[in-house]
Amino acid sequence: MERIVVLRYAKALFEIALERGAGVLDEYNQTCKDILALLEGDAEFAAVVNHLSISADDKMATMKAIFEGKVADDFMGIFALIFRRGRQGELAGILEHFGKLYKSHKRIATAKLMSAAPLPQSKIDEIAAMLTKKLEKTVEFNITVDPTLIAGFRVEVDGYVFDASMKAGLSQLKKQLLSAGRHTVLQ
Repeated sequence: MERIVVLRYAKALFEIALERGAGVLDEYNQTCKDILALLEGDAEFAAVVNHLSISADDKMATMKAIFEGKVADDFMGIFALIFRRGRQGELAGILEHFGKLYKSHKRIATAKLMSAAPLPQSKIDEIAAMLTKKLEKTVEFNITVDPTLIAGFRVEVDGYVFDASMKAGLSQLKKQLLSAGRHTVLQ
C-alpha cells in the first residue's frame, strides 16, 4: 500500500499540471519518468537524494545543478518541500504515483503480455485492438518471452487474464480428463 504522503504529493503535482493544461500534463508525466529513470539508473544520484546526512540545502543545490532550466519550477518546488520535510525517500513513490494518476486520467491500461516466442507487431496490434475495445482504454504493453508457455500468449490487465497459451490448454485438458476419470464407473 502506498503511503499517504506519496499520494498527497503526487496528487498535488498532478492537480497543478491539470490546471496548467493538457500539454503540461504530458510534459510533467515525461519529466516524472525521466527523473525516476535517473533515480533507478544512477546509484550515485540516488545516494545523494536519499542520504540522511546530506542537508536539504545541499540536496537542492544538486537538483538545481541537474534540473534547473530543464524541468518546470513546480518540480523544483516539490524537491525543496520533500527535502525540507525529510521525505526524500518518498520521491520515487511520488513520481510513480503521478504516472498512475496520469494513466488513469488518460484512460491508459498497462498490460503484461507474455508469449512463448517473440510476437510479430501485427499480432501485438491485434491484441491491443481487442483489449482497447473490451476495456475502453488505450493499452500499453510490458512484453516478455516465457518459453514455459510452450506456444501462444497470456495477457494480464486490469484484473483480467486472457490465456491463449498451449500450457493453459494442456492444463485445462488435464483437469477435464481427471474429472472424467472420477465419474467413470468400473464394471
